[in-house]
Order: sequence, then structure tokens, then C-alpha cells
Amino acid sequence: MTFKSLIQSNIFPIPVGSYYNLQPNALYLVYSPLAHVMLIATPDSVRDLESAISEPEKAIPQIKEAIEQLINHVPINKKIRKIRGTDDLQKMSILPNHICNLSCTYCYSSQGRTNMVLNKTKLKTALEYFINPARLENRFLSISFIGGGEPLLSWDIVKYGIEYAAELATKGGFTLGMTLITNGTIMNEEILSVLKKYNVLPDISFDILNEFQEKERGQYEKVCNTLDMLAANNLKPSVNATITPSNVCFQEHMLQEIISRFNFVDNMIFEPVVDAKLFQTVESFKKFYNDYRVYFTKVRKLGEKYGKKIESRLSRNLNDIIDRGCPSKFTVTPQGDLTICYCSSSPKETHYERRVFGKIKNDLSISLNQKKFLSIHNENVYSFSKCSDCFAKWHCGGGCMCPNDTYSSAYLDVICDFTRDYVKQALLERMDAEGIMSDFLQKLN
Repeated sequence: MTFKSLIQSNIFPIPVGSYYNLQPNALYLVYSPLAHVMLIATPDSVRDLESAISEPEKAIPQIKEAIEQLINHVPINKKIRKIRGTDDLQKMSILPNHICNLSCTYCYSSQGRTNMVLNKTKLKTALEYFINPARLENRFLSISFIGGGEPLLSWDIVKYGIEYAAELATKGGFTLGMTLITNGTIMNEEILSVLKKYNVLPDISFDILNEFQEKERGQYEKVCNTLDMLAANNLKPSVNATITPSNVCFQEHMLQEIISRFNFVDNMIFEPVVDAKLFQTVESFKKFYNDYRVYFTKVRKLGEKYGKKIESRLSRNLNDIIDRGCPSKFTVTPQGDLTICYCSSSPKETHYERRVFGKIKNDLSISLNQKKFLSIHNENVYSFSKCSDCFAKWHCGGGCMCPNDTYSSAYLDVICDFTRDYVKQALLERMDAEGIMSDFLQKLN
């Protein structure tokens, strides 16, 4: 059976028999992501659930009760905050420049390198638009100062942005969170004092192990010194490590290095690299993602034992319901263009023009193409036919825009398979932790 009625109701029967050394279709995880409910069922029980959706009056009480649990949720159109235009955006990314002092082998923005630096008056205009009490009712905003280049090579721009954003937020009654994402090679007392004063979270892009940092990025000792300086000044940095084919099997080693050398770091992001050049065949891509899933799962569990949180975009989204791979952002590029994501930062990039929805003009007026913005923003779970029957779609949202733009359909299919495998494994581990599966299997036997 295809269980069409269940799937149309956002209830997904997932074959999981092989997870318990049975035939794949011998056991099903029945998952209702919108209701946050999971049930374990035999094939006969799933068929009963399918019949009960279309003919509830004929269902036995036990099946009726199960269906009520599975469909008891807020409709998806009310569950996810509606973005109607740029006035609804709460996240801002600021790219101060296209300049960098490293040459990371996998850098997503390397083709956009120039000497371009964001004009301070254009940044002022962008901040005044974004942190405006008349623009939106919500009073929670976030701003990230991030690459396209290395932000701290334009410290005067970053400092001005932090200070002016904080001033506007105070005047407008906003709660503002700010993050600085940096390669960690530049740090001094002035930067530290500003970060502390305005409670800016430092996020250090760092591949942790000396061997891989030097191979992929360089400047290992400088980054170590920056992390030590942050810790000495009671600033708790997060670390963002890019997982590549070279280091994918060393994720637990990376955590052990954090524990032994940088134990003040509690939060890490281990995100798979996005770089088509690294994978010559679909098979090599598939192997990488399989290895990533295996070792990322291990390192997350190990991290929990030591009080360390290790996340990725997908692991975070498992606790949420989304219809778009990443939140849309009000991103200011060094040339004063406005894009939906910081991964689109330079006209030299292949997909740049597709992602630009506005511009800060030389006369400091802002031109916004709302129709184009909504067209880009609405590339989501409803845009891809392959998402329609997928049980992972409300945690994936159709995938992140950056890999969607980077890879061919055959490679994206690998990411879809990985996503389903990861979500299924995580859901089953939750059930195992609650003892549900062991009780059910005992009764089944």
C-alpha cells in the first residue's frame, strides 16, 4: 500500500524493520511531525490507520484514538510565521568586505574576492531600515557580521555597525542579538572590549585539529591565541568547523581536542562542506555523507556526556517545523546590494543575480523589489515535487539554498537520502531512549 491518505494528512509510515534486524516492511514508525507524535506499528496496524483516515466511523476505538493523536496539531499555515515581504524579516547579515587573509580550500565565496569594502553611510541606511519600530511589530532581531571576506579586516565598519545597531535597538525597544563570525586570526584589546560591552557572540571558523586547520585554512596558532584571549576575557566563543572528506572520520578527535585544549568552548557546529570540486563522482559524495552521518551521530552523543552541544543545520531543525531550508535574511553585501542569504555576496558568483532583491543607492535610498524577494523566499518545501511525500520535509524545508545552487540533481538526491536516514535514525533513537521500542518488540515476539 502507498498509504496515500495518511501522507496527505502529514502522517508518514516509515519502514524501520531493518533497524531491528527484521524485514524492512515488517515494522513501521508512524510519524506525525506537525503533532510531534510517533507510534510504532505492524503493517496491519498501518493499514488500519490508513482506512480510518478515509472511514473513521468504521475504525475500532484503539485506532480512532491513535488517529486523534496523529492529527491533533495546528495547521501548517498557522504553525509557521508568514513572511509577506522584507518588512517581516528579523535576521540581518552584514558582509563588511570581500577581503580575506586566508585562502580556505573550500571557501564558498572565494570567487568573489575584491578590495570592495562596505560604505559606512550605506550600512547606516541599512541599519535604520532594519531596526525601525515602524517596520515590524516583533521586537526580537538578530544581526550577524560575517564573511564574504574576513569581517575584522574592516574593523572600523564592524565597530560602527555594532555600536549604531545597539543604539537604534535601545531607542526602538528591540531585543537585539549580535554575532561576529570570524576566522579567528585577528584579535586585540579594542575588539575584545567592544564585544564584551555589546554582548556580541564570537563564532570562530576553525577546523580544530592542527593537521586539518593547516591543510584547509592555515594560521592554527593565531586562532588558538584568539580563542585563549576570548576565554581570558570571559567571552564564550562558539566554534564552527567545516567537515570535509579529509576530516569527516575525525569528528570525535575534534571534540577531544576541544575538551583537552579549549574546554571553555561549549557550543560547536560541524557542518558538511559545500564544494562541488571536492567530489568527482556521485559515489564519492554518497560515501562522504554516509561517513558524516555515522561520525556526526557519534560525536553528538559523546558531546552530551561532556556537556558539549554539537549541532548542524539539520540537527537543529529536528526540533522545529520549517517550510524553508534556511531563514530568509536581510543581507547587506559590500557593494550595498541586498540579498536573501550571506552565501550570495558578490556579482562574480554564478547565482548572485538570482538572489538579489534590492540595493542601497548612492543617494542612500533603498530600492526593494518585493515581488522578487517573495519569489526567492518562496523557494521552499512546496517548490520541489520530490518533497511532497517525504517524511523529513518539515525538518528540511526543501534544503538549504547554497547546496541547492551548487550541486546537480544527482548530488542533491544524495543529500535527500542522507536527510531521510539522519531523521529516521534520530527519531528511532528517541523512541529507544524512552523504552518504547523494547516494550513493543517484546510484545511482538
